[in-house]
Amino acid sequence: MCKLFDDWSKDIEKFCIENNYSFEKAKKLSQCWRKDFLALQYFDPEKGKTGLLDETPMPLVLTISKKDGKLHFEQTEHTRKYL
Repeated sequence: MCKLFDDWSKDIEKFCIENNYSFEKAKKLSQCWRKDFLALQYFDPEKGKTGLLDETPMPLVLTISKKDGKLHFEQTEHTRKYL
């Protein structure tokens, strides 16, 4: 896991509980990050077996950003399906 996920894990777990999502699933999702931003994506092991040649995009499940000292969660059309 990336350091941001570790640092924000209590807030992410609280968000999951409040929205009836699985924190365990969130921990297993692929993570992309930059300063004050974290994106969780779903990786399907059955797809993308040829690497970049396949060009199978990973659905964006949830984005989390830190603004003014608070975390902001943005759900996508894939959040309910994969969390």
